[in-house]
Amino acid sequence: MASTSKSIALSIVFLLYLISCASSQRETTFLNHGFLEANLLKFGSSKVYPSGLLELTNTSMRQMGQAFHGFPIPFLNPNSSLISFSTSFVFAITRGPGAPGHGFAFVISPLMDFSKALPSNYLGLFNSSNNGKSLNQILAVEFDTVQAVEMNDIDDNHVGIDLNGVVSIESAPAAYFDNREAKNISLRLASGDPIRAWIEYNATEMMLNVTLAPLERSKPNLPLLSRKLNLSGILSEEHFVGFSASTGTVTSSHFVLGWSFNIEGKALDFDITKLPSLPDPPSPPSPSLSPPVSEKTNTNNTKLIIIVAVAASATVAIMILILLGFWFFSGRQVFFTGGARKFSYQTISSATGGFNSSKLMGERNSGSFYKGQLAPTEIIAVKRITCTTRQQKTTLIAEIDVISKIRQKNLVNVLGYCSKRNEVYIVYEYIPNGSLDRFLFNNDRPVLTWSDRFCIIKGIASAIQYLHNDGQKPLVHGNVKASNVLLDEDLNSRLGDYGQGSSTGHVAPELVETGKVTCDTDVYAFGVLMMEIVCGRKAIEPTKPPREISLVNWVLQGFKEGDLLQRCDSRMTRGELVAREVLLVLKTGLLCANRSHEARPMMKKVLQFLDGAEPLPHDDYLFYGV
Repeated sequence: MASTSKSIALSIVFLLYLISCASSQRETTFLNHGFLEANLLKFGSSKVYPSGLLELTNTSMRQMGQAFHGFPIPFLNPNSSLISFSTSFVFAITRGPGAPGHGFAFVISPLMDFSKALPSNYLGLFNSSNNGKSLNQILAVEFDTVQAVEMNDIDDNHVGIDLNGVVSIESAPAAYFDNREAKNISLRLASGDPIRAWIEYNATEMMLNVTLAPLERSKPNLPLLSRKLNLSGILSEEHFVGFSASTGTVTSSHFVLGWSFNIEGKALDFDITKLPSLPDPPSPPSPSLSPPVSEKTNTNNTKLIIIVAVAASATVAIMILILLGFWFFSGRQVFFTGGARKFSYQTISSATGGFNSSKLMGERNSGSFYKGQLAPTEIIAVKRITCTTRQQKTTLIAEIDVISKIRQKNLVNVLGYCSKRNEVYIVYEYIPNGSLDRFLFNNDRPVLTWSDRFCIIKGIASAIQYLHNDGQKPLVHGNVKASNVLLDEDLNSRLGDYGQGSSTGHVAPELVETGKVTCDTDVYAFGVLMMEIVCGRKAIEPTKPPREISLVNWVLQGFKEGDLLQRCDSRMTRGELVAREVLLVLKTGLLCANRSHEARPMMKKVLQFLDGAEPLPHDDYLFYGV
């Protein structure tokens, strides 16, 4: 009911907007110096400053922002032939506190519904399931500031032409042609300086040209990209034009200062003195354990825009609709206590469709996980736990209060909880690529490269090290295993289910005797997990030959026999393996899986081994006690 109510209320907001536009004609030619009076629809994190500057994202993590011209553009003439078009815009990318990310794109799309899109490398346009699908009918020109190897990116500063996905069919490092020197000069997209872009399509020659230049320069004689392209299967009678940007774990502010567009003619030129100024760079943020919060200043997100003509005299009806909208919005409740964020049960139930079986992502001994949606761009994961006693419920909520304050880039964020009778619902951020075990042990996911695996291992190590040493007080995970490691859109590892040591995936010898999870048992479990990631198999596989049933013993035999590299997952391409790194990981894994908890290294030392900051002990030491 709550999600339906919100959709109705959002539709009301759009109805009011459309009323204001009903008397205007569709524009196929426009020139915007700033966007205060522009016919623009904004989505996600995008907003317009009082100066007229359009901001698609700020420097918060995992944002998506889109802005589109308010009416569709006809790209076919009455004879169903493609029409030429030309557009020019001025943009600027200001990097966040670290490396810049992830870029933005000029987009031509049949719809403006990107509610299922992902941020980061997907640029707020696609997701892992629809990326590259012909049904998208999307043409985009990306200005990419992060190199995603899995997307075949050429570098971390390039321009690409994309059809129906973010794997470019043509790309080049960002540069402009200097007419006087007759050569290309490199251009840094995330420099913070205004850059002008021209995108032109000649329908007769079926040629798409993309050109860049610094703002003060005239248009270069030669384009940066020139691609012969038949867009008849992409562009239909009417498409929307606009921009989309996103951030991931690295961030940038993406700005558009001005935009010109024309059908069957050159885009009108700018008077650069009329363009809005960029804001001053932000002051360095003060240290904080809290993550950046996406600023969502616009409520005109929608799934469908219906162009209607509404009589201007319907003032009374409009006021009634506004009041209804406020009434609908009030149905969603979120409470804040002195500790963790507390959601109402109605909100969580509505977000998960009443915990519908279609939303079930998995079931484990400790609870069931459901996918939920609080808002078009806010997806969550909900863990449903049944408590057998009042004391268990009280203890669990106290644990949630502690772990909800923990923020580290390789840990899954706990957003809050709600409770009803004997059940507690923990609300997590949603991590799109699911759990690591599906990549390692199933064949329904892409094979992870060695580079991916090494980064995943170091990410998990960083997360455990943070729990053990860098939080307000040491926290034992107690359940380190592949199913509790999630992979985000960049295949970065995010360790979840921490602070609830109810079971363990890889049992340290002393745990059988004492039943007590400790930092040492976490180290043991991580050692076994490292071997699973390298070898692509589970810790115990009873159907294997006797010497291979135990993964730890099998790796140890390989170490003694001098053929550790033969233990690697056979699905990986041998040419991509970095022998030094593989040996480092497997030896570190053996060291962590020592039967004596006193001989295991602390996680701080493990991380130093993996980062190459500290050498491993002599090989003879690894034999002892494993």
